[in-house]
Amino acid sequence: MTEPELQPERPHVKYPFEFDGRWVLRYHIPYTVEHEGRAHRIVATIFAKPAVHGRIQVSSEDGPGVEYDDLTPGDVVEITGDRWRVAEVDYRTRVVLERASA
Repeated sequence: MTEPELQPERPHVKYPFEFDGRWVLRYHIPYTVEHEGRAHRIVATIFAKPAVHGRIQVSSEDGPGVEYDDLTPGDVVEITGDRWRVAEVDYRTRVVLERASA
């Protein structure tokens, strides 16, 4: 009888949609992120007037939500303890976030 093969532990990925330090939040598509045992829902909305800008809403079922409004490239937001810099805001398409240095 042989010993069962050990399965390598799968790393926990906090942001499953992040790729190469960038996270593309699609317009009105809810994202769920697990952090410290709680699920957080993130939704991006993009507006055209007075100029193109975005809003990111972060909510969880057991706590007050956070809303970032009037987002344009260069703004920094904090989502579940991590800092992100707004890289792009494309009207009715997406908000692109990049990892921000501390």
